[in-house]
Amino acid sequence: MQKRIVVTLAILAFSASGITGCKKESPEKTEAPQTVPAPVTPAPATPAPSETGLTGEQLYKQYCAVCHPNGGNTITPQKTLGAKGMAERSKITKPEDIVRVMRNPGPGMNKFDEATISEGDAKKIGEYVLATFP
Repeated sequence: MQKRIVVTLAILAFSASGITGCKKESPEKTEAPQTVPAPVTPAPATPAPSETGLTGEQLYKQYCAVCHPNGGNTITPQKTLGAKGMAERSKITKPEDIVRVMRNPGPGMNKFDEATISEGDAKKIGEYVLATFP
């Protein structure tokens, strides 16, 4: 019984100290001047996909080479990535034309929207294809 009283008093004392909080320092003591915290600078955002820093060749290997090894075409072998053939067949003569096909491909090709490959990176791929496969 006595142990129960001691435990109860200890709980009450602990609770009371939590309610009343800590004593303030006496006003006679000088407080250190309060400083205003520096504004928090947000962490830099993740670079936009167009800022990958990869070359056209690296991007081509990452996204295209599986179906277009060495400028070929594993799905439709007669539709290679050779610049001359693309120009004659589909009027593809500049990087933007390749980007257009990447965004809205024909049957058998995966669609690469801007969420997958940024506009800048898609253009790098187009430039690489036209410069690499005659």
